[in-house]
Amino acid sequence: MTMSAEVMDWLSARGLDVEVADRFGLSSVRRGGGEAVILPFMRNGEIVRRKYRALAPADGQPKWSADKGGLRVPFNEDCLRDDALINLPLICTEGELDALVAIQCGFLRTISVPDGAPPPGERTLEDLESGAKYAWVNDIRDLLHRDRVPEIIIAADGDENGAALLQDLSILLGRFRCKFLTYPKAKDPEARGRERLKDLNEVLEDYGAQGVVQTIGRAAWIQVDGVYLMSDLPPLPTPPVYDIGFTLLSEHYKVRPGDFVVITGVPGLGKSTYVNDLCCRLALNHGLKTAWASFEQAPQRDHRRALRSWYGREDLDGSRRGAHERTLSVGEIQEADAWIDRQFSFIVPNEDDDVTLDWMLDRMETAVVRFGATIIVVDPWNEMDHSRNRDETMTEYVGRAIKAFKKFAKKFQVHLIVVAHPTKSAKDGDGKYRMPTLYDISDSSHWYNKCDIGIIVHRDGPDDTLIKVQKSKYHDIIGRPGEVRMHYSKDEWRFIEQGTA
Repeated sequence: MTMSAEVMDWLSARGLDVEVADRFGLSSVRRGGGEAVILPFMRNGEIVRRKYRALAPADGQPKWSADKGGLRVPFNEDCLRDDALINLPLICTEGELDALVAIQCGFLRTISVPDGAPPPGERTLEDLESGAKYAWVNDIRDLLHRDRVPEIIIAADGDENGAALLQDLSILLGRFRCKFLTYPKAKDPEARGRERLKDLNEVLEDYGAQGVVQTIGRAAWIQVDGVYLMSDLPPLPTPPVYDIGFTLLSEHYKVRPGDFVVITGVPGLGKSTYVNDLCCRLALNHGLKTAWASFEQAPQRDHRRALRSWYGREDLDGSRRGAHERTLSVGEIQEADAWIDRQFSFIVPNEDDDVTLDWMLDRMETAVVRFGATIIVVDPWNEMDHSRNRDETMTEYVGRAIKAFKKFAKKFQVHLIVVAHPTKSAKDGDGKYRMPTLYDISDSSHWYNKCDIGIIVHRDGPDDTLIKVQKSKYHDIIGRPGEVRMHYSKDEWRFIEQGTA
C-alpha cells in the first residue's frame, strides 16, 4: 500500500518525515468521502489492527476510526522486543503521530497508547487494572518489566485528558520509574489558542527536531514523596540540648526536644518524684515549660504541694535554702504559685472522659499551642484507656501508640516522657524489689526497642535511689548509658547525687 500525494503533503505540513512514515507502514485510503491515513499496529511483524485518520472529515464524521475486531496493542509495540534498545528509556506518547515524531528525532524506543487518553475522572487502581482501556498494559506486562524498562517518559498531551493519562499510566507502570514532559511555549499563542504547545508534534512544528530532543531531554521525574537526593533535602534544624541540672547524671542524659523518653520502675518507688525534680530544674534553669498528664496525682493537691515545696527551697538568686528554714510565707506561696502558672500546665480528664490515645494526643497538642509546653509527661501509661482496633493485639497497639508519640514529639519538637509500670514487681531473697529493665514494661518490648532514651528509677533504701539510663540512641549528643546513685532529701524535695554506681 502506498501514500497518496495528498497524505504525503499533510504529513510534511506537520513536520513528519514521509520516509519514516513509509517505513512504519503508513499509507492512504479513500474513506468516508475523503482521504485518510492508515496507521498499522504490528505484533511480531504482523498487522493486528488498523486505525484511520481522516484528513478532512465531513460534518458529523469522526476524525479517528478503526477496524472492528483488531487487537488493541500499542503502536510500534515491537520496539519493546528489540534487545538492542533495552538500555534506552521508553517513551510512551498519547498519539501515533507523536510517536513518529519522537522516532524520527532519534528516540527509537517509542510506543503510543492504542486509543488516546481517557476522559478525566476518579478511577481506583482496581478500575485501571480491570478496565478495557488499559488491558493492553497487562497484555505486554512481561515486555514492560523494570529489568527491561527501568525508565519511562510519558509524553501525554498538555490538556485535561493528557493529565488523566499521565496519572493512570504512572500508577499502572510504577511512579518510581516514570517521567513527564513540560512542553515549551507556543511561538504564536494566538494561532494555537493556548500559551503552551500541547504535544510533540506541535513542538516539531514550532521548534523542529532540536526542540523535540530538548523537550524530551528535560523530562522530569514524577514526584514520589519519601525518596530524595541529599541535595534535595532541606537542612535539619539543630535542636537545643539542655543540661538537666545534675552533675553526674548529665553525662548519661540530656534533654533534647523531639526525643521520646520511657521511664520505668517499681510502682511507688520514686519515678514520679524523680520526674518532678527533673522538670522543676529544667523550668528554673532553662525556662522550659512542662505539661503534666498525671493520672495518679491530683494537680490541685499533689502537684501543687510538690511544686510549691520544690520551688520554696530555691532563693531568688538560685541558692538552695536549708532544711531548717521555716514554712513558706503567704508571699512565698504566691510567688511559687505564679511560677507554677508560668511554667506548668495540666492535662486533666473529666470523670466521663475515656483517656484514649487520640484523646491524649489532642490535649497534648493544645498544651503545646496554648501554653508553650516543651516537655510533656504522661504518668503513668498504664492508667490510660487503651482502646484497640478490632483484631489488633496489645503488642500491635503499643507499637502504634509509641509511633504516634514519637511522631508527635518530632512534629511539635517536645521532649515527651512516658512513665510506664513494669508487668511484675518481683522480690529477691531479702524481700527487696528486684530492679526491672525496660523489657519488663507491661504489654510490649517496643518500649525498649523504639524509645530514644530509656531510664529506670529504682529505690534501694528508704531514701537511696538508683537512676539508670539503660538506653540512649545518641551517645555523643545526649549521653551514654550509665547509673548514678542518689539520695532523696525530703526536706529539700530533690535528689542529691552520691556517686556513680
